[in-house]
Amino acid sequence: MDSEDYIKSDSDLELILELSASNQLPVSLPGPSRQPNGHKAGPTYLRRQELSREIAKLDAELSNIDEEIAKLKALSALRKEDRRKLLEELEFASASANAKGKGKATGGTDYSANDFPWSGELKVQLKKVFKIDNFRLCQQGACNANMDGRDIVCVMPTGGGKSLTYQLPALMNPGCTLVVSPLISLITDQILHLREAGIEAVKLTGGTPKQESRDIHSRLIAMGNGRRGVHEKEIKLCYVTPEKIAKSKTFLAMLQKLADGGQLARIVIDEAHCVSQLGHDFRPDYQRLHILRQSFPRVPIMALSATCPPKVLEDLLKTLGMKAVVDGANAKSNATVYFSSPLYRKNLHYTILPKPSSVEASVIAMKNYILAKHPNETGIVYCFTKKDAERVAEGLVKQSGGKIKTGVYHAERKDEEKEMLHRQWRKGAIQVVCATIAFGLGIDKGDVRFVIHHSLSKSLDGYYQESGRAGRDGKDSDCVLYYRPADFSHIAAMMSGEREGAAKLHAMLAFVQDLMECRKIAFAKYFSHSSQLSMSAWTTADANALTPCGHCDNCVRAPGSFTRRDVTLEAWRVLRVVDAVQATGGQLTLTMLADLARGNGGGSYSVSGGGRRSREKEKVDLDLDAVCGGKVQLKKEELESLIVELLVQKYLVEKYHNTAYTTVVYLITGPLALRLTRFSRDRLETDSNAPKIELCFHAAAARKANKTKTTKASSTKASSGNAAGKRKRQSESSEEEEEDNDGEELEDFIVPDVNEHCGHRQSATQRTDPKPIDDSSDSDLLHWKTAHWEPG
Repeated sequence: MDSEDYIKSDSDLELILELSASNQLPVSLPGPSRQPNGHKAGPTYLRRQELSREIAKLDAELSNIDEEIAKLKALSALRKEDRRKLLEELEFASASANAKGKGKATGGTDYSANDFPWSGELKVQLKKVFKIDNFRLCQQGACNANMDGRDIVCVMPTGGGKSLTYQLPALMNPGCTLVVSPLISLITDQILHLREAGIEAVKLTGGTPKQESRDIHSRLIAMGNGRRGVHEKEIKLCYVTPEKIAKSKTFLAMLQKLADGGQLARIVIDEAHCVSQLGHDFRPDYQRLHILRQSFPRVPIMALSATCPPKVLEDLLKTLGMKAVVDGANAKSNATVYFSSPLYRKNLHYTILPKPSSVEASVIAMKNYILAKHPNETGIVYCFTKKDAERVAEGLVKQSGGKIKTGVYHAERKDEEKEMLHRQWRKGAIQVVCATIAFGLGIDKGDVRFVIHHSLSKSLDGYYQESGRAGRDGKDSDCVLYYRPADFSHIAAMMSGEREGAAKLHAMLAFVQDLMECRKIAFAKYFSHSSQLSMSAWTTADANALTPCGHCDNCVRAPGSFTRRDVTLEAWRVLRVVDAVQATGGQLTLTMLADLARGNGGGSYSVSGGGRRSREKEKVDLDLDAVCGGKVQLKKEELESLIVELLVQKYLVEKYHNTAYTTVVYLITGPLALRLTRFSRDRLETDSNAPKIELCFHAAAARKANKTKTTKASSTKASSGNAAGKRKRQSESSEEEEEDNDGEELEDFIVPDVNEHCGHRQSATQRTDPKPIDDSSDSDLLHWKTAHWEPG
């Protein structure tokens, strides 16, 4: 601004007045000068406008700087948290090396001993009634504490034999044991087994006929009054759902009469982790179970669970009114006796298989797998929704030409239908049950040789329990999960209202995307980090927690069966695309992002119009060359897997949008995105401090080998299904032809090599590795991979 237009201070004004007086010059006082016609002088007005614009620019720049600082602070906090986790893992790794066993202290009761007054009779009844020669894991200790009338928490792996720890003592003690169980299928299964063994057991659920319910009430009241009929068998176990405790005053009144007569022997809470909101399967009615301790303070309580980390245990004890725990090998009086067993089951063999994109192809894949590996053997196929369960069951029958006999189980089936299915399955009339997670928890069918997951589980906790339905007899069994990255959107939408749902799903995604780490070690790390569960929970007499199992798909994977590729640039491009779309108000789902980043769909996306047109969509073109230097050079499912990994690692985060009919899951940049996007492309490729991201891909040679072996195995066992889905192969020389083939070639994803994926058939040391393949071409890579992230 010119000096004549502005007087800076009072001293300047005095100086001007003095000069004016001496030189007899006209004085220019502060204020707007005017032209002879009365208008303001132009330069002053224009200068003010210019200053306002410059200030606005500075404000915008400062705002951007503040935003960048905030992002960097968030990034720093995340990286510090990552460092903390790595230090914690290091501590766990060091501790697990010395966690093979612990000595037994003195001064308390050692319930693992076999010199109690009832020890002899326990062994007799174990053999006579349950046809079992010896106790497993901590069963003997839990039975002894039960016989001694102690409060108990027993944590044993799925299939470890928790039910025996209360059923055997219930048979020997006078009175009736009340068992609270969350699932009708579990209750039905237990009742069938107990009655077959000659033990009088009953159930009271919403599906129990009214007359049968009245009869059971009358018999229990008569037991409490000491007036049981001479020829009437004593009810030893009564199974109920938590809803019966929470909502039936009549039932509680009956329990009171039973307890007053000294005939309520024990209360058992099965799947006790459901009590806690911190558990993976919280159920509100379970929290109402606190009334049992309040109403019957002298009746011992036993809580059973497959996974009960410290925080859940603390919550459980508080809710159920139980005292602090003591070790079952050195149990002081006036405390809750705690038993636990290693969670690792070496007879279960975990495999993750690629899931075809179409429903028909997925069913064919499972059909061929079952016929090739488990013909005439019992199994369960878990599905995410009721509709999926029905569709898969029907498809397996159709595609196998009736060779696979299936049944359907989900919450909307009538109770009589569920019970009939259960009986047919146990007798072998039905080979495979296609079900939601409403089926299976606690099912005691020892010869389940395989558990297949048609889709992702909601959490790794749930997957551990669901897959644990296999091999309860201790024999080798397979746990197979079919995974497709695009399934994420559907499952994330279904879980949008669940507490910590996103974090649990991310852990599940990290597990299935990994092609290198032993599944046993992955389980151990997850439970130790997410639940503060000691790594010793995965330590056995044979090996510590961080010793690879040697038989999961990752342990037996041949070095030449997969390749690794640096995809840092592709990840950077994906994040730049998301940034650009966000800047214009656009939103992208996983599939939309993958298509846009590959240059499909005309290279455009939709944004909402303004004003009255806010509900209308407007097309916006995206110049990939300008935004990120070109298309992402990955195949569709490869890119979808990269996007999932960016989500798992917090480079992207979910944004949920609820409509009247559904929930849509969009992806936006997350707190770690700046770790990549702060680099230019040139610097990203040349700076040694830049993060490095690699993905692992199955080799095409392995896929072709599997296909050849599958075709031979299936031609004799499932010839009716092989014709479905075969199509003429087309050239992959163009993007358009490649897209047309995505998910269409059914045989590419059907059955894995039996030896390749299931180490219990042939040990890794016995296998002959295939010759190394040339990994220099995109055509040598399958649409199946995992991510490994290296710190920059």
